[in-house]
Amino acid sequence: PLQPLLRKPLAVFPAQMAEGGFAYFRSSDVTLQVKLLVQQLHGSVPAMCASHPPLSYAAWLAGACGIAPHDLHISAQLLVHGMPLGQPERTYSAAGSKLRWNEWLSFTAKYCDLSADAALRISVYGTAGPREPVLIGTA
Repeated sequence: PLQPLLRKPLAVFPAQMAEGGFAYFRSSDVTLQVKLLVQQLHGSVPAMCASHPPLSYAAWLAGACGIAPHDLHISAQLLVHGMPLGQPERTYSAAGSKLRWNEWLSFTAKYCDLSADAALRISVYGTAGPREPVLIGTA
């Protein structure tokens, strides 16, 4: 019989895995901060493929929305019971990055603080001008 991995979050025992068993842990025992790695932005829009030659996502953003790729930022908000938990975390793309961030966002909440209905709302914003954020999309 397998024993739960108490006080050793995210540990996996290869010997047990080879025997056909599985390792597990309870999220209420995980006292690590919630983190999210934002790497890059991918996407497609029917208008991108309709143009000849097809547009890249960065070119489509610039043409259709008037937003340069280096003016984008990501906002991530943890939700518990449909309500925001803490402040949203943000990351900005670097100039010339072509929609790449490769940055960790660390939230103040820990995994043990989250309920079963916890969710993460990610929004992508651009900048149309000074202090003029434009919502590109939300997931």
